[in-house]
Amino acid sequence: MELDFEDFVEEVKFQMTEYDRLTEEMILNWEIQAREWVKRNKNKPYLTYKAPDDIIVKIKSEDDMEELARLFYRAVRDDQLERYWKNFKLIV
Repeated sequence: MELDFEDFVEEVKFQMTEYDRLTEEMILNWEIQAREWVKRNKNKPYLTYKAPDDIIVKIKSEDDMEELARLFYRAVRDDQLERYWKNFKLIV
């Protein structure tokens, strides 16, 4: 399944809103850091660049986006954000 990166990010953020503990600020911070990660990891096989600002993300299913939101929630809940970002992958 292929998704435009912008749509992918918006869907993950939407999934994050299901967790009451995640504030809007936390979710927006996740977006900023995820975008920075993508800029630093352009060579990942699941990222296709049509142009510098036109990125396609290849995922197995929509469950990947739910899992990414769940992992972020758990990192916040368990006070493990540093570890989360150290081991971050856009596709889980």
